[in-house]
Amino acid sequence: MQFQNKNKIAYLGALTLLFSYAEILLPRFTPFFRIGLGNIAILLAFDLNPLSFMLLTLIKAFASSLMAGTLFSPFFLISLGQSFFSGMMMYLLARLNRKCKNKLFSLYGISILGSAVSALIQIFLSTLYLGKGTYSLLGPMLLFSLFSGIITAFFSLILHIPEQAPNLIRKESVEKKQPVLLLALLILSASAAIFMIKNLIILSQALILALILQLISGRKIYIFPHISLWIFVVISSLFIPNGEVLIKIGTFSITKGSLLIGITKALKLSIVSALSQCAASLKPRGDRPLALVLAYFTALSNLFRSSQGNFIQKLKTTLQAQNLTE
Repeated sequence: MQFQNKNKIAYLGALTLLFSYAEILLPRFTPFFRIGLGNIAILLAFDLNPLSFMLLTLIKAFASSLMAGTLFSPFFLISLGQSFFSGMMMYLLARLNRKCKNKLFSLYGISILGSAVSALIQIFLSTLYLGKGTYSLLGPMLLFSLFSGIITAFFSLILHIPEQAPNLIRKESVEKKQPVLLLALLILSASAAIFMIKNLIILSQALILALILQLISGRKIYIFPHISLWIFVVISSLFIPNGEVLIKIGTFSITKGSLLIGITKALKLSIVSALSQCAASLKPRGDRPLALVLAYFTALSNLFRSSQGNFIQKLKTTLQAQNLTE
């Protein structure tokens, strides 16, 4: 079994980025949970063969992490795990539907189950670093996955993509190659080294340096994501008491040890997130899958921004584009 047309896979991968980008323009229900509109492209890709679909789920995780600036942080491993396992589960259910005379699952059912698996994987992988206190968020995440699954299924039913990948990539965007491997390895090494440091003063200095490097690389610093991250990590750590009790609220105790552990973990994640933002400025070139995905995304996002109408009309107009290079 071979990969299907790499341009089609790259185009679908770029659509996951486009839908995620479009989601930023929508009001958020909560500061922590995302709808996950990138899964719309996954729901539209069940006609791919298994190997090609598997590649698409991996490309989705790599490309979205690179664009979001989380490629060299633990968030990438979470993204990779949830993207692969939820995607393959939905693919298997879709294939099972085709073999059954009467469909076992509607697209809504497949999407909801995929969202639920994604939530489970995210929580499980998060506990490996943040501790078992993260399981306290499983209920709200599963409830939120019900709504996100319905929304992504709805959009996948009203949006249509071309059978063949449209000719949207300008030639110069893939011809020139850039030496990005060395810089990527340096960022990866620095990110790995951060997790070996325990001193809060050194970690604080490293965070300042990482944020400076982020600015130098041309990426803006947004404080809210760091604040949200700190709240999430520290609260998760507080559910596991450790050491001297600082504050007691009913049966819940805030302990010194768990608070320090939470602050240390939050510092490390903020540092590697800032370092990963530096990697977001990398622009792989050539005709490899990731480079093609980013080239398609650049063209699609430009079309989306220049399109007229409401949110859905802008998406439909973008997906109807067939040629940009003629």
